[in-house]
Amino acid sequence: MLRYRGLMALAWLAVPVAFLLRLARGKDTAATFAARLGFAGTTAGTRPVIWLHAASVGEMNTLSLLIRPFLEAFPGHDLLVTVSNRIAFEKARGLAGERVHVAIAPLDFPSALRRFLKRWRPVLSLTLENEVYPLRMEALAKRGVAIVYVNARMSAKSHAAWARRPRFARRVFGHIRLCFAQDSASAERFADLGVAKPRIRMIGNLKRFQPAEAPDHPDLAAIRAVFPPERTLLVASTHRGEDEILIEAFRLARARTPGLRMILAPRHPARAGEIARLLEGAGLSFATRSKGERPGPEDDAYLADTVGEMALWYSLAATTFVAGTLVPVGGHTPYEPAGFGSAIIHGPMYSNFEEAYARLLAEKGSVQAENAEEIAAAWHSLLDPATRSAQVKAARKALFEGGDKARAIGEIIHEITTFLPSARQKEAGA
Repeated sequence: MLRYRGLMALAWLAVPVAFLLRLARGKDTAATFAARLGFAGTTAGTRPVIWLHAASVGEMNTLSLLIRPFLEAFPGHDLLVTVSNRIAFEKARGLAGERVHVAIAPLDFPSALRRFLKRWRPVLSLTLENEVYPLRMEALAKRGVAIVYVNARMSAKSHAAWARRPRFARRVFGHIRLCFAQDSASAERFADLGVAKPRIRMIGNLKRFQPAEAPDHPDLAAIRAVFPPERTLLVASTHRGEDEILIEAFRLARARTPGLRMILAPRHPARAGEIARLLEGAGLSFATRSKGERPGPEDDAYLADTVGEMALWYSLAATTFVAGTLVPVGGHTPYEPAGFGSAIIHGPMYSNFEEAYARLLAEKGSVQAENAEEIAAAWHSLLDPATRSAQVKAARKALFEGGDKARAIGEIIHEITTFLPSARQKEAGA
């Protein structure tokens, strides 16, 4: 922990530069950056606070499943919802109410944490998925605050990184009082890093309970008119090294079936310039979302270089290539495209969701492709409506059937009640 503290002390020196860069790029405002340092205008009320943290939009969507059940189960508590990025913060603000507070999470600096914890005084900390902050966890543990992880995910890559420093890992992960793992592989990795096995529960992935709702967006009909969904491939959340392959796959597919369209949504919009050059080099005409452009009949592709609009893109494409699976980053969630009824193609590298993809492949709910030729062939097969419909049905069976939302959330509530004295007394009285 001493080495980590030293690294964070050095990182503190970069705060002024980081502030200016994030301000210039629109990733923060003065207010949101101040909140990261523990300075915020809002404060807790008189009720004890349960702190719920979700890093970004995807985790925020999962967290939203817990808000109403928690408000009903713990009427004597307020909920504090924190997120790590500005886009998620804007979304989370829609949850705010009399007993729900929303804030930007503090950075893992001791001074920021002290200010934040003094202001909010949480009695329980619940984190979605895989956000690990060593100093935050140590500060909470010293204050006697129970640390709970829900829908906890640990990829092979993250596990390997933590395992290189086993003493540090055991110290950090040993603070976790309850860990609701989303799959058996994650459960084993959390245990190996220091979470006591009796503290680990298996309730499956909560993402299977998220409803897929087509956005009420004015651009939806306009884009659909020139990009027919059944002839459109969404390339979702690409990383560097994938765009070239997928653009070539698109070129091959169009050579066989003219008139196909592609929506290309990079994981990091800052890469839009380099992707635009790749599209130009391939001789493709395209519109760019961040410039306020909508695609026209003459466009082959749409560069969807914005954040927080994935529901719109899933609604516009009958087939999705889930990226992050052609390069060693672990892949991205298959639950969202499957929920929107988009057929799934993916590469071979999906360690972040290995059990989900294994089920998809076993049920024939997805197609694995490893190069441009295979991706083009897979997409071409899914242009057949019957083939596509069968795969979508199989994907929904693999990912969404067999779960009981009320039971899963009820188990989380029952377990964390043991860490909330006032709630435990109420339950005993009932």
